[in-house]
Amino acid sequence: MIKAGALLYAMFLVVVIAIITSSFILVDYFNNAYITRAIKEETAYRNLHSGMNYGQVNYQHLPINTKHKLDLFDDGSEVILYKQSWGAFYRLTASTDGNKGEISKSALLGSDYRHEEQVAIYLLDQNKPLSLTGKTDIKGICYLPKKGVERAYIEGKSFSGATLINGTKKTSANKLPEINTELIRENEQWLHQAPSLADSIMDYELFLETDTVRNGFGNRTLTLYSPHTIVVENKTIRGNIILKSERNIIIRNTARMEDVLCYARGIQVEEDCVLNGQFFATDSIVTENNCRFVYPSVIALLNSGKNDQKKITLGEKNVLKGSVFLNCNQYDHKNRAALSIGEGSEIMGQVYSSDQLELRGNVSGGLTCRSFLLRTPSSVYENHLMDVTIDRSALPDDFVGVALTETTTNYRIIKWLD
Repeated sequence: MIKAGALLYAMFLVVVIAIITSSFILVDYFNNAYITRAIKEETAYRNLHSGMNYGQVNYQHLPINTKHKLDLFDDGSEVILYKQSWGAFYRLTASTDGNKGEISKSALLGSDYRHEEQVAIYLLDQNKPLSLTGKTDIKGICYLPKKGVERAYIEGKSFSGATLINGTKKTSANKLPEINTELIRENEQWLHQAPSLADSIMDYELFLETDTVRNGFGNRTLTLYSPHTIVVENKTIRGNIILKSERNIIIRNTARMEDVLCYARGIQVEEDCVLNGQFFATDSIVTENNCRFVYPSVIALLNSGKNDQKKITLGEKNVLKGSVFLNCNQYDHKNRAALSIGEGSEIMGQVYSSDQLELRGNVSGGLTCRSFLLRTPSSVYENHLMDVTIDRSALPDDFVGVALTETTTNYRIIKWLD
């Protein structure tokens, strides 16, 4: 006969064993579930990383503003790539399914200068030579008119260097390299059209009352639009934001900007400004003295008609790390367009003018223009340079620029976008 105590003891052991067994089963279940989630998460981020790599290599073949689906590893895990313009650069976004819904990664892409010809100057051939005077130093490959390069004597100065060109000289054509039509088209739409309904529109009066405006690149683009002149002062503006005025944009030196796009007929940047952004206008852009534009910044004038004002004027002692370019669809010999870079200014990157370029500062990088312009107290000279440095080798290897020409085939990430 089994005692009641022994039966209770046996039942207790059964319960304990059941609890322990259940615990092991639960631990195993949760462990397997965790591993499954971890593998899925790791796979998702692997796909994102691989998708971004694919996008960089095959960027030219990706249609703009269209979602492109990929199954990179033939395992049914889909990655969606989305290419869109962001000013003079491009945004590439990769997205896929993660454990808690969709995850995505975005980057700003530009032209990989490491794979391009090390050109310091491309000067259109108009049957006029390039003339150098003073302390002028040019390093890099130079595409020059057939008449070549020569010494000049201006304002009591003669060329003081040992060699006119420190690099290979090649013959330029009678037209400039074709500019990137997609880049021009995408930004002209913003210059000439009202904001898209797909964007979030911020009321200008609300903007005036706000000290800080931030918008992540995972959100819809936030557009500040006004039919009148926009004045930016005592504000911090950062992220996925576009400022669009039908007239002018004036930026005071109390403003702080990062990654922002600006579109207007005219843009004026007050002296001592420190900015990071892209600035597009149809008529004129003027930056006063001692302005600094942090990498990667862009200053661009895109003009598709004939008018009196077609100019970019960078004041004295400006520093621009990025690109500055002027493009006019129509050449007007009566009202010449001009890109002027003030004395003591430093450009690290790209300079492009479809018409005149007045260079008083120095360029670490390369420049392209129809003709050079030199003004002195006594006269005006064409295709003359005086007391400037143009050094293609001084451009850092990690510089990523604007895909200005149709020949650009290599793209690289400039920065990751939050």
